[in-house]
Amino acid sequence: MAEDTDQQGTQPANPTPPQKDYKFIRWDDTGKVARLTMARPPQNVMNIDMLKEMTAAIEGLNHREDVCLILLDAAAECEGYFSAGLGVEGYTEQLVFQMMDAFHDVFRAMVDVSKPVLAVVDGVASGAGSELAAFCDLVIATENTQFRQPEIKLGVFPPLGAVVYPRVIGPRRAMEFLLTGEPINARTALEIGLVNRVVSRADLEATVNAMVHRITDESSPVLQLLKRVIFNGTWMPFTEALKRAQDIYLNQLFELEDSQEGLRALLEKRKPVWKNR
Repeated sequence: MAEDTDQQGTQPANPTPPQKDYKFIRWDDTGKVARLTMARPPQNVMNIDMLKEMTAAIEGLNHREDVCLILLDAAAECEGYFSAGLGVEGYTEQLVFQMMDAFHDVFRAMVDVSKPVLAVVDGVASGAGSELAAFCDLVIATENTQFRQPEIKLGVFPPLGAVVYPRVIGPRRAMEFLLTGEPINARTALEIGLVNRVVSRADLEATVNAMVHRITDESSPVLQLLKRVIFNGTWMPFTEALKRAQDIYLNQLFELEDSQEGLRALLEKRKPVWKNR
């Protein structure tokens, strides 16, 4: 839930706008990295229209083998916040179902597209903003970052967070985080596995660029298959996940030209040249 109420008068969403009409996000998918920047200052409070824009942008990558990675961050004008969560209107009886569907559609899009998602968090990630970061595959945070799930103090709980956090940080830590509503600072987030790296703000850009470069140097379709296997292993029962992993490895991975190129490069002691197919 958002921590302020300045934007609670947001009206119900209109149909999802085309890319050129995005109002609350900035989207650049012209390179190997698709960059989704949340841009609803001052705190990136998410309304239904903003969530629909995020979903539409991610879904547009479904057939883009040239894109290896999605980078999710916040606009500079939202300084101090990654996202303060959902707008207050999302907790009203009139709009709660529409807001929840719109929010969950973002996560479904991330799953369906099967491209790794790297979140860059510099500041407060509260409520739905924290859940969004937690669901990403990789998280780089600054020392100024703080994760908050204050819903219990308002007599509610975050349904998606209650599913995501036990898998990301373990059930006991998830219980403490959600039952107490106490915030988690960046260093604690690193210790419990909520983030991959914690760096100073001065080192943030270089750290993100280095990780992006290492990931995008690899084959895009192989990255997608790997994410799918890891996701299945995390979220499915073990036997089903193992069966899915074996099927993808034997029947999809080795049909890729890039997997054959990787094996040839190993034998020929050279760097692979990916064709992304």
